[in-house]
Amino acid sequence: MARRASLGFSLVELLVALVFTMILMAGMAKVFQSSLSNFYTSGEKLSSIRRNRVALDLVYDDLNSAGMALVDVTSPLPSSDTNPAFYIIPNVAVTGAGPNDPSTTDELYMAYDQPLPFDGKLLTGGGAGGTGGTAASKVLLNGLGSLTAGTDDQYQIDCGDATYAKSVKAGMSFHIKDDMSRAAFQIKSVAVTGTSVTVTVVTTPSTTTQVTGRGDPGTLRSTQRIFKSSVVFILPTQMVRYHIAMVNLDPANANGIPCLVREQGTYVPSAAFTPDASLTQIVAENVAGFKAFLSADSGVDWAGSALANTTTGFAAGWTNGIQTALNTQLATVGRVDYTTTAGNLSWYRDIPVLVRLDITTRTATQRGEYSATGTTLAYKNLTQSVVLVPRHFGLPLS
Repeated sequence: MARRASLGFSLVELLVALVFTMILMAGMAKVFQSSLSNFYTSGEKLSSIRRNRVALDLVYDDLNSAGMALVDVTSPLPSSDTNPAFYIIPNVAVTGAGPNDPSTTDELYMAYDQPLPFDGKLLTGGGAGGTGGTAASKVLLNGLGSLTAGTDDQYQIDCGDATYAKSVKAGMSFHIKDDMSRAAFQIKSVAVTGTSVTVTVVTTPSTTTQVTGRGDPGTLRSTQRIFKSSVVFILPTQMVRYHIAMVNLDPANANGIPCLVREQGTYVPSAAFTPDASLTQIVAENVAGFKAFLSADSGVDWAGSALANTTTGFAAGWTNGIQTALNTQLATVGRVDYTTTAGNLSWYRDIPVLVRLDITTRTATQRGEYSATGTTLAYKNLTQSVVLVPRHFGLPLS
């Protein structure tokens, strides 16, 4: 009698098919894991590059303002040997850094007069009876009356936006652009009505005029102002500091995250820098290194690069470190009368020095793919640099 034909796969055939399927799936899982790893690592590296670029751009903009004098464009910023208007302190310890965080950072200090990010339009003020001139024929006083305190020291200015108007504060200064020949007016008081875009400011003699020679001495001007002349408001003598600080942004990380921080405060040459907490900004997160160098020989040598990692502080790090190395370069390649920074508190205005910044960012996450062995966790670091001669360096006005 004939046997019936089999109606399905045998057990052996099923086991063989299962083995092949498992081998295929293991290979596919490996490919998927590799693709997923590449996706995450590529994204983290791109994020690190973007943070680096943003940080460099922001510091670049501030460096191009370093040394800018707007309150009195004919005089350099006030300065002192103990707190100059531009300097670098290398290898400062990062407070609260963990074992995987940067242990030191350079601190970059620069001072400048900071213009507010808008121009106003003059409506009234600075003329006979406090009214602004409305035509070229009325620019000069021409016997229309005498200047009077209490009327001719008041100016009404259209800021164009209510938020801008509220940013104008007493203690600031302003220039009226139809006459840049004198020092800026210092603002004694400001009046803003509700959501108005217009401010009424009262001027006062600058409190620093007799000390530093900068600012308006208080003598009323003998000219009318041109109607709707542009007005630039100035936050005078600001000091900016860049450095790495640990910031508590992640509740799961007790040490905090190393960030490049921009701090700002009023620059007082005779006192230590005191930042205004309301002006502190986080420029970039996960910053693993911040270094600043100077060169007077077109980048052949960099003052600061040869310092020991333990060299820090103002005296050892700046005066006897970076500044001394810069003077060594100037002794060889300096211009006539500018072969040293010693005795010249505004040397940056006279000497076209290169500034180099190296900013190192790291990935947000430690991964085995970033370690040399692949068996331990590590960050992936990326260093980018910018080199420039700041706009106000090497351009003496005298």
